[in-house]
Amino acid sequence: MVWLRRVHLVPLAALALAAGLPAAATAAPAAAATTTTYTITNLGSLGSGGTQPAAINASGQVTGFSDTSTSVAERCPYPRGTCHFHPQHAFLWSNGTMTDLGSLVGADGGSSGSAINSSGEVAGVSSTATKGVGNAVVWTGTKMVDLGALAPLSSGSSSTAGGINDSGQVAGYWEDSTGADHPFLYSNGTMTSLPEPGYATAQGATGCTAGDINNNGQILGGCKDASGTHHTVLWQNGTVTTVNTLGSLQDIFAFAINNNGQIIGQGTTSTGATVYFLDSNGTVTNLGSFDPLFGINDNGVMIGCNGSGSCTLIDSGGTVQDLNNLIPANSGYDLEIAFAINDNGQVVATANSSEAAVLLTPN
Repeated sequence: MVWLRRVHLVPLAALALAAGLPAAATAAPAAAATTTTYTITNLGSLGSGGTQPAAINASGQVTGFSDTSTSVAERCPYPRGTCHFHPQHAFLWSNGTMTDLGSLVGADGGSSGSAINSSGEVAGVSSTATKGVGNAVVWTGTKMVDLGALAPLSSGSSSTAGGINDSGQVAGYWEDSTGADHPFLYSNGTMTSLPEPGYATAQGATGCTAGDINNNGQILGGCKDASGTHHTVLWQNGTVTTVNTLGSLQDIFAFAINNNGQIIGQGTTSTGATVYFLDSNGTVTNLGSFDPLFGINDNGVMIGCNGSGSCTLIDSGGTVQDLNNLIPANSGYDLEIAFAINDNGQVVATANSSEAAVLLTPN
């Protein structure tokens, strides 16, 4: 199965000086802790196993994947004999109810939701009848649409959908027979190949991937040139632009874009230091050791990790806090990874060694 590629790198204490940034663009020092606390809701599971959330919309609807109750037997090489597993299916959680979105090959297949819009439509990936091959799909609420069966995706192998906006436009990428990736946009029933910069299609290059798409139709993605260097790109109105965020940085990876056009990501300096940044329409903020890996809402609030391996951090206006310190002390939950945040400040996360998926709602 193909999953949306997000790169986890160990954060370094990169300074603004190393990035060539003016002092005014550096991250603000952490202010006094806010009084915001959260109530916790357990999302449950499709079966008796674990659940991993991936995205949440403004209404608090959540998608991701969860272990189902179906038991599938298959031959396993070690130990010799029969192994059993529970397929993981994409889900839609809404108002306390988790709905199994299914897969292209029924109960025995796997699937995962990657993004959700305000209407509760979900974009993601599903396994197919061909072992090891996944197709991009979109669940509209009434049906599952197999995007991977549409040209040009159908001419390749695997595909995945990484983003969906409130107009139902879906962005993603597919892999051709040579292993190169190519971006697509699905809009109003029409599949379109997105243009790629020349360096991404040159001999030895591996193409482009597309991920987030906002309500303005801006699509965020990345392309690799023949040397293996990664470039962040932005598609808008049928045109692709390489985003030269922070100017002197190399190997720039963008993680997400919100509806205000703010981009979060990371890049590498000429000395090999990693810099995490927030780009607000050309105004760049160096985030120091805060890695905004898991997202940003339309209020500019980010969730992510730090250099100590904690991925339960929230950054609001330069104030960075650990969500574990903002939930009731006797809750019985130890948050592990915060995966997404909506515009109301609700966060979805895993807890207790990924045995539980929870919704955190600000009080």
